[in-house]
Amino acid sequence: MTTIFTHTKTRVAAAVILASTAGSAMAADYAVYGKAEVQIANTDTGVMRYADEGTQIEAPFSRIGIKGSHKLTESLKAVFKYEVQVKGFEHDDTSEPFSARNTYLGLAGDFGEVVVGRNDTRFKYSEGKVDGFNETQADIAQLIPGQDRIGDTITYSSKTYGGASLALTYAPKDDSSNDESGYAATVIYGDRALKSKDYYVAISHVDALNKLTASRVVAAWKHENLQLAGLFQRSESTDGTKEGNGYAISASYAIDKWVPKLQYVKDDSKIRHAEEGKQWTAGVDYVFDKQTTAYLFYTDLDLELESDNSVAIGLKYKF
Repeated sequence: MTTIFTHTKTRVAAAVILASTAGSAMAADYAVYGKAEVQIANTDTGVMRYADEGTQIEAPFSRIGIKGSHKLTESLKAVFKYEVQVKGFEHDDTSEPFSARNTYLGLAGDFGEVVVGRNDTRFKYSEGKVDGFNETQADIAQLIPGQDRIGDTITYSSKTYGGASLALTYAPKDDSSNDESGYAATVIYGDRALKSKDYYVAISHVDALNKLTASRVVAAWKHENLQLAGLFQRSESTDGTKEGNGYAISASYAIDKWVPKLQYVKDDSKIRHAEEGKQWTAGVDYVFDKQTTAYLFYTDLDLELESDNSVAIGLKYKF
């Protein structure tokens, strides 16, 4: 009898929890999303970032998150995102399978959107579609500084007016890595995703965020199956010891499900590496559908005194 009573209490408790969860779900508009990726890569010397020497099986920047909004009034809603990087099957070390990515809470309304927490700086956000090999060892962040995701920040994004919008990042002094307040400001014209419009232009400046002060201009253009993009950036470390110019250019052309891609990046600021560097990458994607892509690429990094190269094949699934 005691066992039956205990099981009954357990079922009732479970039903209450499910009902409560369902009620909360009805009150909020949310979505679970993520990216599962597996890559087999062979890297020559291990000098480049995001890749170890030799042959490795990786899950580059695989992640899972939940994002959504909750209506507060007719003109105001709460918005949130909680996202983590998943590293569970890489190597034999699973002691830390998760790491923080964009995680924030804020408000959205007629004024735009303000969120507080960990987020891509609006300087990083300005890159748009210029990086044809994003989140791989050929990422422009290999050489171009400022591709930062920073915690304890306030991010403001305006609504779009006449095709233009404004976005800001602010980090208070007490939360800054270089003991001074910092900010990033970006003005965007066009469509960052190149979907509703076939062009994108951004002017962005970052001051004292992650020990960097820099300005950049980004442009991208899409015509039928052809996509071209470019970035120019002037960078300086906040202590004044390093400075220089960097640029990236990329091109892709869709042929049915095949998408050949080329990219070239150069930077002489010596901020990401201790030497001037250049990197070129060639690859091809095979797009099964909007969610699933297989890819193959070769990338070559050439520094003043060192060099490295990597060839990779991978499969990426977004949900």
